[in-house]
Amino acid sequence: MKLTIDKIPLAEMTYDTFVKLYLLPEKPLILTGVDTYDENDITSEHVKKMFKDESKKSIGWYEAPLSPTDKTLPTFLHDIFAREDMSVRPLPMRLFMQPNGHKTLYHYDGNSLHGFNLQMKGVKHWHLISPHTPLRSAPLMFVSLVTKNFIPDDNHYDYYDFETVAGEMLFLPRYWIHIVSTCAEVNINYNWVVTPTFPHTTSPLGRRESELLFLRQKIPFLNRFLVDSYGEYGGAGESIIKHYIKDVGYLRLCTRICKKISSIPKTLFLMKEIKSMAHEFG
Repeated sequence: MKLTIDKIPLAEMTYDTFVKLYLLPEKPLILTGVDTYDENDITSEHVKKMFKDESKKSIGWYEAPLSPTDKTLPTFLHDIFAREDMSVRPLPMRLFMQPNGHKTLYHYDGNSLHGFNLQMKGVKHWHLISPHTPLRSAPLMFVSLVTKNFIPDDNHYDYYDFETVAGEMLFLPRYWIHIVSTCAEVNINYNWVVTPTFPHTTSPLGRRESELLFLRQKIPFLNRFLVDSYGEYGGAGESIIKHYIKDVGYLRLCTRICKKISSIPKTLFLMKEIKSMAHEFG
């Protein structure tokens, strides 16, 4: 069914409320009234100074370390990132700059990432699909096996449909499938990411991720073909992975392999369109 996302002013949000109602239940939320820089401050020079590591620029974003003096990150989020059950990678802050009409694929983020996506400038249109009613994913990938014109059906999927504008921050929990379109001439987003150190066992996509990690542990050569680094998973590698795979056995692994094999025909059928959408995305 179509859901309505909660929108709460940042000034009314507390750490305890966020943890109880959104972080632990892994429920999306929009925080409004978040301070942003003056748009004139966000120049190419500002980006190069703040985001010195451009290793991810070629696939759509810059990365930077977390700064305790960063005024754009709400104070209580520093406490979230300091939790023992959250793993923070060395470069957890991302910046996206995209023109009007840019559109992603339907996908969920790798590394079991929670994202805190702040709209600095522009407008974005989002569709989020619950990990409890997921789309089918391509084998060993996070992209969904649907066409670019796919629209969620109220009878089969729990989903949100909304826009974010400057000064709004979206909490996007791990495994929520999403597609994002830009709706303004200039669109700038900051996104801070963190990985829970525990698995999500109640959703199909959470179980899928644990099974994929178990598969990657047992068949290491597969890691050569995947974008995300197994050894640096969630910013901590094996120390996180061991928790994610502790309840995965060979029966579940074999079932996962069978599911992957069964999805190959649909993947091949949609591959041309997926490649086309990926090219537009990049």
